Amino acid sequence: MSASLSRMVMAVAIASLGPHRYGWKLAMEAELEEVMAEGQGLPFATGCLLTAWRELPAHVEGRLVLASYTLVLGLILPAAALLLAGVFAGYPYLLAYGTQATSSFAGSQMLMPWLNAGNAAAMPALTLIVLLRIASDVLAAWFAAERDWTRTAAAQRFGAATTLTLATSAGLVLLDATCALLPALTLVLDVLAVALLRRLYIAAEQDHSVGQTT
Repeated sequence: MSASLSRMVMAVAIASLGPHRYGWKLAMEAELEEVMAEGQGLPFATGCLLTAWRELPAHVEGRLVLASYTLVLGLILPAAALLLAGVFAGYPYLLAYGTQATSSFAGSQMLMPWLNAGNAAAMPALTLIVLLRIASDVLAAWFAAERDWTRTAAAQRFGAATTLTLATSAGLVLLDATCALLPALTLVLDVLAVALLRRLYIAAEQDHSVGQTT
């Protein structure tokens, strides 16, 4: 278990180093196997990770990694967490399955005039759509961090489809599609964050190509 964790930490450290530190990568990988035999693999790997992170601002690849995780951890995932917290707290029109529906509906008539015993059965399905919308944000964040733009775009298209489905379904069932506004807003933030991140990577690749040709 300790050996596996050490290798995982070392993999993160190596991924955080730029190509100009290729020699460091080989040396760290070789030394890790030696120190693991002495039972010091995890402290060594952790030290390498901290060193790699201190080096991040010093090179272009490191700054891109910092920008990537800043956008993912500071914007995309918090937006998904906001939607998830809303579902558990009783997101407008979408009360979590298993709550005391009758009393909740009765106490929410002033805020949800179209919610009644007739359309209450549709609430779990609408909640499921929001959960799928949240999953699309998490997948987009994961693929963006991995720079897999094809899968990132696919996750965003899925998020757009679930948002449209939510708006359409809520419009038909509740005669009010405003519950889709927050998922739509988080989708816009997701798309803008990924577009900015991709543009930064493209600019860095172009600068690198120019540097190699000169």
